Amino acid sequence: MKLTDLQNKPSMKKLNKVTESRFGFSIDYNSLTMGKAVAMSNKIFETVSAIRKSSAIHTAEKDPQYLEMLIVYEGLQRFIDATKLNESRQKLKEGEMGKSEAILAAKDMVDTAQDMIEKVGKMQNEQLPALIDSIRDQIGSEQADAFKNSVGQVLATLSQQLGQTRESLDGAARALTGEGVATTPMAMPGMDAGMGGADMGGADMSEMPPEEGDGFDATDAAAGGAESLGRERR
Repeated sequence: MKLTDLQNKPSMKKLNKVTESRFGFSIDYNSLTMGKAVAMSNKIFETVSAIRKSSAIHTAEKDPQYLEMLIVYEGLQRFIDATKLNESRQKLKEGEMGKSEAILAAKDMVDTAQDMIEKVGKMQNEQLPALIDSIRDQIGSEQADAFKNSVGQVLATLSQQLGQTRESLDGAARALTGEGVATTPMAMPGMDAGMGGADMGGADMSEMPPEEGDGFDATDAAAGGAESLGRERR
């Protein structure tokens, strides 16, 4: 056995086979702990360092015990490096899993807001009209109209607020994944239709065709949005 045989950095398994064939023992790396491996490695390193600093170094390469310590030390270093690598990979995997769980939780909030929007829409389009008819038949038209005006406005406001909340939640969830988020919000029902003086994101308004308006038709869109939610046009 020569020291040059160790220059190719053989694997931990191969080193273990060498100690078993040449010296009659092997290390059970499956049951070896990181703490024990480090302690054994440090002890061997101290012994080898002491030999190298003494006159015994001249005959050490021919000493089977010295060669045995070198081989065991190399095997222990492979074990320590492999253990550290596995721990790093495990931490990385756990970190990625934690990140994914956080993103899913954020998206779940978006889905919850969407469910609330759909429930309010059902109240507007299905429950409210039927309830108004029942109030008109059982109590009176005046009370039905008053209830319609009051509750209808409340549900419309709630629907608009939920829509804005969902957009904010969705933008925040997308930011967690690095997705681009539009900086200019889209027009929503109930927004001011006077878009003529609004900031158009730096666009040169002088290049737009004259007398064509801003092209957004905000008034019609707002009116259409209200109709789609089941609100009666006033």
